[in-house]
Amino acid sequence: MLAPLLLAAALAACTQQRSEQELLSSAQKLMAQKDTAGAIIELKNLLQKNAESASGRLLLGQALLEAGDMAGAEIELRRAEELGAPRDQVLPLLAQTLLQSGQSRKLIADYGDQSLADPKAMSVLLQQLSMAYLAQGNLTEAKATAVRALQATPEDEGAVVVGARTKLAGGFVDEALAALDELLFRAPKSVKALQLKAEVLLVRGKIDEAQPLLARVLELDANNYDARALLVRLAFNQQKLDDAAKLIDSMPAAMAKKPQGRFLQAQLALAKNDAAKARELALPLLKLMPNYLPLLRLAAGAHQQLGELADAENLLNQSLKLAPEDTGLRRQYASLQLQRRAPAKTLETLRPVLETGKADAETLLLAGKAQLMQGNFDAADQAFGAAVRLRPDDAKTQAALALTAIVRESAAPGGTGRAKADAALAQLRELAAKDSGSNYDLMVVNALMRRQDLAGALTALDKLAPKMKDSPVPDALRGRIQLVRKDMAAAQAAFDAALKADAGYLPAALGLVAIDLHAKRNDAAVKRLEAFVASQPRVPQARLALAELLLQTGAASERVTEVLKVAVRDEPNEAALRMALIDHQLRLGNVAAAAQAAQEASAAQPLNPDLLERLARTQLASGDRVQAAKTYSRLTSLAPARAYGWLGLAQLRFVDKDYAGAEREVKRALEAQPGSVMAQRLLIQLAMRQGRTDEAQAALRERQKRLPQEAFALVAEADIELGRKRPDAAIALLRKATALADPADAAPRLFAVLLTSGKRDEALAFEKQWQASHPQDNAFATAAADVTLARGDFDGALTRYEALLARYPDVVPLINNVAWLRSKAGKAGALELAERGLKLRPDDGALRDTYATVLANEKQFSKALTVQRALVSDQPDQPSYKLNLAQILILSGDKAKARTELEVLAQLGKKFPQQAEVEALLKTL
Repeated sequence: MLAPLLLAAALAACTQQRSEQELLSSAQKLMAQKDTAGAIIELKNLLQKNAESASGRLLLGQALLEAGDMAGAEIELRRAEELGAPRDQVLPLLAQTLLQSGQSRKLIADYGDQSLADPKAMSVLLQQLSMAYLAQGNLTEAKATAVRALQATPEDEGAVVVGARTKLAGGFVDEALAALDELLFRAPKSVKALQLKAEVLLVRGKIDEAQPLLARVLELDANNYDARALLVRLAFNQQKLDDAAKLIDSMPAAMAKKPQGRFLQAQLALAKNDAAKARELALPLLKLMPNYLPLLRLAAGAHQQLGELADAENLLNQSLKLAPEDTGLRRQYASLQLQRRAPAKTLETLRPVLETGKADAETLLLAGKAQLMQGNFDAADQAFGAAVRLRPDDAKTQAALALTAIVRESAAPGGTGRAKADAALAQLRELAAKDSGSNYDLMVVNALMRRQDLAGALTALDKLAPKMKDSPVPDALRGRIQLVRKDMAAAQAAFDAALKADAGYLPAALGLVAIDLHAKRNDAAVKRLEAFVASQPRVPQARLALAELLLQTGAASERVTEVLKVAVRDEPNEAALRMALIDHQLRLGNVAAAAQAAQEASAAQPLNPDLLERLARTQLASGDRVQAAKTYSRLTSLAPARAYGWLGLAQLRFVDKDYAGAEREVKRALEAQPGSVMAQRLLIQLAMRQGRTDEAQAALRERQKRLPQEAFALVAEADIELGRKRPDAAIALLRKATALADPADAAPRLFAVLLTSGKRDEALAFEKQWQASHPQDNAFATAAADVTLARGDFDGALTRYEALLARYPDVVPLINNVAWLRSKAGKAGALELAERGLKLRPDDGALRDTYATVLANEKQFSKALTVQRALVSDQPDQPSYKLNLAQILILSGDKAKARTELEVLAQLGKKFPQQAEVEALLKTL
């Protein structure tokens, strides 16, 4: 070990002895030799000696720019500018960095009015500005700036090429070609001119003439990224993946290591449907080029293919801020929002294009689908009809229009719509018969299933199957249909056939799980899905399904937790798994564990707004409102087009009783996301809270007309009626809400209102009827038990909690409540039950508190006091535990120590809600 250490020491000493000038000269020589990596090392050594070296910062910025590290280059060049580096040197480089990293707006804002002394430097700056104006669609300024660049340096190759680009953008193709040909006559090896001429020829559709020019560029400069990228794009457009792969694989080694080279590799991976590799290559590049639009779009596409829709939406939202006028980008973003079943957001994204009256057919199709999803049939017809007029012979637009008629009729069966739906179905069948693909056949099958024509759907599947040979989809669909028909044997055969075609096809596996559950073979269902997860470890949706199945079948919560923890460990980049773990811990009341999972998730994926929202929620649940506010504020910056950052801030203001401030935040949420149901609801609740009940009631009744199947408006109006001391009106509204397909929390609310209104017999009759018709509604059963307990009916609460515990024997909150109530009633089994609960969760504070109470009631005072004192020591910020300690001391006969504890609690005053109980106990001592 001695020799290497001595060598390292010698090298370090050598570096320390070299002067700044020597390090700078060495870096300049390395830059000239194209050894950018070596130059960066030398310059970092220089800056360790003198962090204020303007020349060192300038050259490091240039080196990072050449290496493709745009973010690092911008930092170093701006620092060089601050330290007084010559503006003629630093500003052109900064302009190039901003332009290449997609920050054209920032470039214009920061340097659009700057002047430089050196004509060459000024020309370069103007060239970059002209390109920035072009990127922003400002052709007038782009042309004027290009003219100024050419005036500064009339013979400069770059100025001529930029001028030609503005001519091309203005539609003056011949003028652009003439300027380029003149330049090529003077400089036949001008790669910039050759490349732009190729682009001009491509605009004219002359691909065969353009490709040799681009190949010539690569002969002259194998490291030319733009020409290679253009050739790759042409190969992709022509479906020549092998040609694209050759272009990418033949990159010089130095270029392949640069971010631009890795970007091309990511493009190829995505084109080959290897989204995981594309994501792996793209994510590190986002740190270097966070505003590079093509990279943002590529990363979004990779996330979308992998089903990571929240990540994809975030990246596309960021892209749209950079290029709001990019119609294709806006369409891509809207398509993703539609995929996430957010039709209102889809329409809002498309609105700027739709309002121009010049929307293309693809945009109109997306708008029509969004309207259809919202049930706006007339608007959907109008959009699809406009698309058909633009592309009358396009089967896709015809099918979309036909689908509207079918969905309209299924929403309101019978009447005149039936004939239109029949005609539309016939049209879809005709399209399917003519098409060799499967899309229209799938539409026919779905349409028939929607109409409950199951026999017809099976016949349509017979026609679809030959078109999807070796695919699991037809058999899986057949299985679904047979499940609806209750033919379990046929369904099982179909799902088995689907899995034979593709062992990793999750819908088929879930179909077999459904058959097991129908036959009440819960253990078999769980084992089946566990086996699927073991054989298909890269299917995260299967792990989520397993966790849900375990919950559904009453498995121990710890088992569910373990499944999700292992899933997160094995698939750390799957945001859905992390969210499921956080939500599960919150559902169990494990706030600390949820907060830890949220912290880890946010650290792993700091740009994921859904995970950041979970982090804020856990911070709020932990009582850390300051951090929650900071996180919600970060959310509004990271995802301003989503409502929940603003809604989180509104919630904090609401708790502070700053209702006006909360209302401002909610209105910002509605500006970001006009369709946000939560924001609309909260706005109504704020009106109620501020005494504007008439306004709130009018809004609720209008909402009831618009959304007759929504429970919220009925429940919220019931709250208004209760506030006006009109319980009968509230009960009528709640009964109406419980009759809806999705009654939300109307049932437990109705039970509680009936009880508090003195209608106990009605409440019990409703409870019996509801539980008979909704045997799996555990939320209602739990709420009914909680309401009964809160009203002091301990026997009734114990009966209800024990029924729940029989179904879910390992749920610790149920164990806690039953143990406490049994002990209070003097019934057997309380101690054994509490001890079993503590084996499941030894650190549960509420259960430890109950255990001490049960021990005291069993006259085991010494052990009870030991348990309770340990709990108070562990959780000193919970005064209720100290109150129970005082009560146990009183039971044990130690009134002096009990008084000491109670006097400490008395000093808390109104901060402690149970102060009246403290005062009452003190009077007895």
